[in-house]
Amino acid sequence: MNWDDIIIDASASDTGMRRQNNQDSHASVRATNRETWRRRGHLFMVADGMGAHAAGELASKMACDLIPHNYMKAKAGAADEAIAKAFRDVSAQIHVRAAANRDFEGMGTTCSSLLLLPEGALVAHVGDSRVYRAREGRIDQLSFDHSLVWELVRRNHLTSEQANVSIPKNVITRSLGPAEVDVDVEGPLAVRQGDVYLLCSDGLSGPVTDPELGAFAANFHPRDACRYLVHLANLRGGLDNITVQIVRIGPWVDPESGETDQRDAPKKSAANGVAKSWKDRLVERFTAPKPIQPLAPEDEHRYRSAECAIDERLVDTLSQLVEDVRETAISQAWSVDWTRLSDHRRKFAEAQAAANSWVMLREIGEMASMLGQAGRFHRKHAAT
Repeated sequence: MNWDDIIIDASASDTGMRRQNNQDSHASVRATNRETWRRRGHLFMVADGMGAHAAGELASKMACDLIPHNYMKAKAGAADEAIAKAFRDVSAQIHVRAAANRDFEGMGTTCSSLLLLPEGALVAHVGDSRVYRAREGRIDQLSFDHSLVWELVRRNHLTSEQANVSIPKNVITRSLGPAEVDVDVEGPLAVRQGDVYLLCSDGLSGPVTDPELGAFAANFHPRDACRYLVHLANLRGGLDNITVQIVRIGPWVDPESGETDQRDAPKKSAANGVAKSWKDRLVERFTAPKPIQPLAPEDEHRYRSAECAIDERLVDTLSQLVEDVRETAISQAWSVDWTRLSDHRRKFAEAQAAANSWVMLREIGEMASMLGQAGRFHRKHAAT
């Protein structure tokens, strides 16, 4: 990767339909200059807190506040060493905080991070929050779930099918919170223009399938994809907090208009014909480039993989879900802008007649967003 590459990111977090508070956190920290980029790159992170009341919120917030700070300020050590140390240090801090207050007993958090560096992508993770990559019609899970289900399968005690039926999916085997913790670091992995990375808590990866995650993340602007996915999870029950972060490598070109979103254009740099700042010129003059590490083989670090094209089966499944929720909204008198919703249904039908799968999925996403918001509003007021 290069300092001047366009990188588009967006995030969304939601309490879901059943929880009163949000124990998820997320962070996005871009390198502020070329030298910081060479040493530490850009960092993206999602954390899912655990513990009663405010404990989980505090743990995930500590992770997303302190890990980027500690990592970026580290003077020595390669990126993989620095991020692992930042994870371990914050785990110890959470442990001390929990030991000092009985109300925080058992507090902890999952944490998964993506580093985009000159030598490629690094994934550091603890727990079952996930990091995915969508590329050329496939979505790959780059992180290993530190959960009882995945550990039993890895050790050949159960098949995937047996584990999914007999073992609770929310039992994790590793988190930030113990005095000592093992941190998994994957990579560096080669990065290509057009790659899309998705980080999420299990409030999203639980109700939404990998092919659905990949289809939305790969085919829409990160801002829209985050919004669609959060509300899709809510339409399927929203049983947990939902957090998603999407990072696209390269510009976003709207498939319908063919136009590039100018809001995503890179800041002034030599790459787009504009003079560099005096700081960048000084850095280039007096700082020797650091050697780039060799890239990991392309066939490594893929714990799961699935096709994520916008196909007929996916569209049928999602359109049926939206139609079922619409009928529920009618019967329960949800507060919905029915005129606007009807307009999206009309556009969906027109796209269906024209066999335009991208527009069909976009209209599903827009309807899911409307119904998801209305469902949350209805549930909140029905409970009061």
